[in-house]
Order: sequence, then C-alpha cells, then structure tokens
Amino acid sequence: MKNLKQPIVAIAVLSIISGSPIRAQAQDDVIFKAMKDEMDRSMKELKIKGHEAPYFISYTVKDKDIVRIAGSFGAIDSKNIERDRDLNVELRVGDYDLDNTRFSDGGLFGMLMGGRMARGENITVDDDYKVLRQSLWSETDDAYKDAIEKLEAKKAFLQQNTVKDRPADFSKEKQVTLVEQPSRVMCDETKWSNTVRQLSAVYKDYPKVDQSIVMFGLDTLNRWFINSEGTKTFSARPEYVLLATASARAEDGYVVCDSEIFVGRSESDFPTVPEMEKRLRAMGDRLTESIKAPLIEDYDGPILFEGEAGGEFFSQTIGQNFGNPIDPLGGGLAAMMGSTNPLKDKFGQRVLPTFISVVDDPAATDYKGTKLFGGMSIDHEGVKPEKLTLIDKGILKTFCSTRTPSRYVKQSNGHSRYGLASTTNLFVTTDATTSKEELYKKLRELGKQEGLKSVLVVRRIQNMFTSVLDPKSILMGMMGSMRKRSGFNLLPASLVYRIDVETGAETIARITPFNGVGLNTLRDIVAVGDDSTAYPILLPTTSQGDALSIVAPSVLVKEMDTQKADKNMEKAPILPNPYFEQKAAK
Repeated sequence: MKNLKQPIVAIAVLSIISGSPIRAQAQDDVIFKAMKDEMDRSMKELKIKGHEAPYFISYTVKDKDIVRIAGSFGAIDSKNIERDRDLNVELRVGDYDLDNTRFSDGGLFGMLMGGRMARGENITVDDDYKVLRQSLWSETDDAYKDAIEKLEAKKAFLQQNTVKDRPADFSKEKQVTLVEQPSRVMCDETKWSNTVRQLSAVYKDYPKVDQSIVMFGLDTLNRWFINSEGTKTFSARPEYVLLATASARAEDGYVVCDSEIFVGRSESDFPTVPEMEKRLRAMGDRLTESIKAPLIEDYDGPILFEGEAGGEFFSQTIGQNFGNPIDPLGGGLAAMMGSTNPLKDKFGQRVLPTFISVVDDPAATDYKGTKLFGGMSIDHEGVKPEKLTLIDKGILKTFCSTRTPSRYVKQSNGHSRYGLASTTNLFVTTDATTSKEELYKKLRELGKQEGLKSVLVVRRIQNMFTSVLDPKSILMGMMGSMRKRSGFNLLPASLVYRIDVETGAETIARITPFNGVGLNTLRDIVAVGDDSTAYPILLPTTSQGDALSIVAPSVLVKEMDTQKADKNMEKAPILPNPYFEQKAAK
C-alpha cells in the first residue's frame, strides 16, 4: 500500500478540497469601509494623462479558514490548518461595449481573465484599515496599468482584423445589496484526525488495494464584494468534505479506481463513522472483485449507466459544458484553440431526446430528503441567480452565464463562480420514465439486434479525484474523446457487469476506457430510469472546492465504444506489501 506522499499527488488531491471560513463581521465593517473608500478614490482620481479612466471596478475579499487532514493505512499523512485572506480586483477601461477584457495575444487563460490572475493576492488577515487600504491601492494601480495596455493592444487588433458578430464585453446589471450572516465553524481537529485514521485503516483488510487515501476538509468562506455600480454583497458558506479514494491493479496492469464522497454544510449532514466505514469496505470489496474480472476491449454496443453512473454520465458530458461559450479574440493560443465546448453552435438545436429536459435551480435545497449543495443566493459578480431551463424537450435553450456576453446569451443569469459560468443544482428530468426491469429488457434487445452475446451495465464511473491515483486513465479518456468530433470526455468505468443477452445472467467485468461520447450518442439515448437520485459533484475547476449537485436517473445509451487495450501497462509491484506478508506469517 502506497501512502501517497508523492508531491504531485498530494498537492493535486488536497487542493481539490480546499475552501474557506472567518470571523463575525457587521454589514459596515472595516473591510467594507476600506473597499468603498479606495474604490471611490480610484473612480474619481485614477487616470493616466492621455488614457481613459476606469469605467468599472469591483473588489472581492475572501477570508478562508481551512482544515485539511489526509491519511492512509491508518496513519495521518498530512495536516494543514490555516487561515488566509485574498483580494481580487477587476478593473475595466473603455466602456461596456469595448474594454480591456476578453483579449490576449499570449494564451487562452489570459484572454478569459483579461490578463490578470483570478486567484487574487494574499492580504492581511487583520482588520487593519490602513493596511487594507494599502493593498487595495497597490492592486488597483497594477490592474489599471495592465488594463490600459490590454485595451490599446485590443484596439490595434480590431483595426487590423475583421471580427463578425462581436458581442459587447460586459453586460449592464441591476444594483444589488445582499448581506448574509457571517459563518464561523470550529473544527474538532482531534475528532476528525481519529476519523481519518479509522476510515483509512479499513484498507489494512484489503491486500489487493495498493493505493488509498482518506481526506477530510473543512472550508468556510466569508466573501465581501462591492462594485462601482453600487452593488454590495456579503456571503458565507461552510463546507465539509470527506473523500475516500482507492485503487487496485489487475494482473494485466490495468488499474481500477473508485471513490466515496461525503459532503455537508455541517457535521450533522454526515453519516455516522460506522456507516462511512461500511461504504468504504464495500468499495474495497468492489475493487478486489473487479481486478479478477476479464478485460473487455474494443466494445461497441449499448450500455446502461445505472444509478450513480447515470449521474456521472450526465455530469461529465453535458453538465460540464453549460458555461456560456465565449469566442476568443486575439492571437496566440486563444486564436488557435477557440472554444472547446461541444455544445457551442448547438444553440436552438436538439442535443438530447425529446423526452429529456435539463433545469438548473440555484434555489433548490433538497431532493426527496437528500440535501443539495450547489445553491447560491448571490453569484460572485453580485447578480441574483436565475432558475434556468437549459434544455427543453431535447432542445438547447440557453447557457449558464456571467456578465461576459456571448453570441448566445447577452445578459448574466447569475451563474458566475470564481469568474466562470457554472451550474448549481442540475436536474435531468423526463416525462417518460422506464422501470429497471424494462431498462434491462431493452438493453438485451438492443444487444440481440447488434448480434452481441453480451451487453454492459456500468454502475460506477471514475471522477477527477479517483483518477489522481491513475493519471494515465485521464489521458486515455481525453484521447478517446478527441477521436470523436464534437465529443465529450467520459472517464473510465469503476464497476462494470456483463449481461448475457439470452439468459440475463450478469458477471463482473472490466472494460478499457471509453472512446468519448459524441453528440449523436446523446441524441440517441434510448431511455432513462424512474430512479432519479441526488448526487454530490466536486468539480476541481478552482482551488475553492465548492460542491455542486446533480439529480439524474439511470440512462440507456444505444451505442458506445471503448478503446483497444493498451499493450504497455505498468506491472504490479514485484514484492508484496510487507504489512500483509507479516500479517500472514503470524
């Protein structure tokens, strides 16, 4: 059993669950005062002769208390308890139609973020007005100088190039004031360290599990935001995450990864430790059985994504591509890559069967007694989130948008999360549900029509967290999706069963990574189940680790294919884990 102390793995995994907390604050505290005073001064006086003054400024201060505890094999690998505060300045020169943003001659990220890092700069955690003003002044000055350079370069580019249907650079939105109660969560470090030890020790009973890690994260974010249009918001959001992920390697070298995720806004949202241990042991049983199963390669036929795999299927395909597609402007990597969103240019077209719709509801808090975690009362640009019908009876109707317009959506619908358009609570709905028995019957019928002896049921799919234990699987999945024009990436399956088309008998199996998911695959979905369930989704799109939720049913896909087996797989360890060797000798 590896303890995962390798720097790359540890950093990648731990950064995924980082988040936030703070101290009690009033509506007119020193932070708001410092922000407003420096903003008023900058809007009135900040100007370089011969250049334009700012037409828009926003300040965001995030105060975060972070607790992260990671362990494996019954021991603590790392522990990090810290508090920090960072400042992000957005400053625009020009006007709403044409300003310094959305342009870069040096890269796609720079184009999206206007050339400045969205992560923010660390500032004092003390409520010291003078020091806060100094940080605000310094960052605003840097942002203004950068904005002038970008605007001049952008104007020069537009003089030399014809750009058709260029949308405005910024949308005008209503002034909003919303101040929530601050959040302060005290963490019992000893309790959660013991919990991590106990849960990670589960895999002392599983000799075939060669890598495992259990991570606990408590992040509480208190967020101040003001802009020069008069919007003022304060939001607070605690988040508990416990993530267990493990892997085992089959004799042919293929790795099977799996995970369990627990999310809550408080400790009371979590199952008991014995309940979590039961689920981790079930994962160990699945991995032990899976690596014994035969490997099916180059499969081409129907697949039923059942239960949680149905949620991951929708999340990893359409769910991660509902952000408003922004057309690149500029040279370098931005011009070369363009928008990679497979839903781009499908606006108003059918992307799913007519019996499926998709709704995003930021106000939803639970589904059939299961808590949802993606909701927001205000987005990160100070816009109130709207409930969206993204897909109506198969037709793509809109995208989640920020204040950056596109050719498709001109106004913000309040879905900005750390500068990017994001879903919140995503609901995959249907007016034509199918029972489990009927799904299996249709699956077998499709297999017979294709002349197959057996078909596949996928019950669990890897996520970005499980793939940390096997980075090669991410690359293989990405290569598979690239083979499909306008394809979506779908990570490898963790738990698969082969179903005999004649008898219905099922046996556990393994499959090679998927060759991506094409738009035709989504349009040709055969049926969805009557088993819609809510699942937590952790998207490592930022270092903040906010949990989202998806409510989705099982889904029967008419045709999908997998890759040919990779002939160059890493072999299993030469010597056995000494722990199990010593245990067997006793």
